[in-house]
Formats: sequence, C-alpha cells, structure tokens
Amino acid sequence: MTKLIDYLAEPETAVVFDIDGVLCVYEFGDLSHSACPDDDWESYVVNQRPYDSALPVPVLQRFIQEKGPDRVFACSVAEDYEASGKLAFVTRNYAIPADHVRLVSSKPEKRAFLEELRDGLGLPEQRVALVEDTVKTLDALSDGSAFTTVHVTSFFA
Repeated sequence: MTKLIDYLAEPETAVVFDIDGVLCVYEFGDLSHSACPDDDWESYVVNQRPYDSALPVPVLQRFIQEKGPDRVFACSVAEDYEASGKLAFVTRNYAIPADHVRLVSSKPEKRAFLEELRDGLGLPEQRVALVEDTVKTLDALSDGSAFTTVHVTSFFA
C-alpha cells in the first residue's frame, strides 16, 4: 500500500467514494464504457436498469471491508431516475449503510457533504477524504480546503 492508502485506512479517517467510475465499473456498453449517447441515458437507466448488473471493484471491496463501515461513505451526483439503482448497488456490493450514501444534484454539492461529515464527526478537514475519478472535481475541492483528495487510481498503485 502507498502512504496515502495507509492514511485512508486509519480508523480516524472518513473516506467518501464517488460511485460511477469509482465504486461502479463504468462498463455499461458491449465492449464499450457506454451503452448509449448522453441524451438517451435516462431512458436507458429506466428501461435497462444498469446498476442491477454493474460490477463492483474488488480492490475497493477489500479496502472497505477491512476499514469497516463506520467511516466509509459514498456520494454521487444522481438524477431521480438513477437514485434507487445507485443506492442499491452500493449497499449490495459494498455493505455501506444506506444512511452513509448521499446522492446530490451537482458535483459542487459534494463539498457540502464533506463539510457536514467533518462537523458531524468532529474531524479536521484533512481527516475527510474524497475518492473520485474526475480530476476537475478533486482540483475544485482542494482549492481552498484541506480535505484529502484521492484519485481512484491511487488504489491500483
């Protein structure tokens, strides 16, 4: 493990995982990352229910199992039509309690969730980490805060 992953594994660190592209393998198409154009995503999700058969990431399953559920959370942007599928996927594949999953309407709202965790758990900002696959989201969070930011590829080092 790297120094960063060791830090995340410490009991006092709260770790928040994004869902799509992090906890959920983004492999919805046939030999492709995508099953449909963005404009068709809503009808695809409603009719095909991709989160029912989406794959988890074994290395993240092991990390979360070893860390335990108390300081593990998930936060993802989700439209109403995606919410139940994403929630069921996370609770089924990672045993993250449903009340540890926050679905938001935009990426900037993730910071508010991290601030809520910081305050609710009484932690310094650096003890709250966001694991993401979108560098722009990580950059925005690290600008003006001390939250720990982690690109998901760090788990594969």
